[in-house]
Amino acid sequence: MSKEYKNDLTIEALSQEVENLLKQHGLLNSQNDRRINTVPDPRTIRYYTTLGLLESPETVNRQARYSQRHVIQLAAIKALQGESLTLAEIQARLYAKRIEELETIIVATAGKNKVSQEFVPVCWNEITIEPGLKIMADTLWKPGQTIEDLMEKIKLALTTLTDKQINDKRRI
Repeated sequence: MSKEYKNDLTIEALSQEVENLLKQHGLLNSQNDRRINTVPDPRTIRYYTTLGLLESPETVNRQARYSQRHVIQLAAIKALQGESLTLAEIQARLYAKRIEELETIIVATAGKNKVSQEFVPVCWNEITIEPGLKIMADTLWKPGQTIEDLMEKIKLALTTLTDKQINDKRRI
């Protein structure tokens, strides 16, 4: 897992490397609390450093530079946040851990998370057309077709429903 960075990552590059590592281990969407960012942004990285969760970066020409250890530390923090641990609990777990121990935490958390990632909660928007008739759309849905093409599909669906109801009444 280890990749050598030699303290040459900017804060933006650090965030990108953490995202890549989380993606590699299937932890990118492991946050149960949607208020928590999946990938730490620069502001969050600075906050974690202030709290002592993340080691301070090296300063080169008045610019913060991050290393492989920072990438692994942040990935471990995010992995444990996916386990619904508080920042205080995470800090206690990660305190003075060697890089190999941090990597083990990431891998272990990824293993637990594989089952839960198969079941991603979906939220729906629901519109009632008339009593007994609703249209539902996943909140992440984006139209991939023109309104005219969608209307044709809706007309076909309504025709199919109407024909089914007529056939069902005939059977009674």
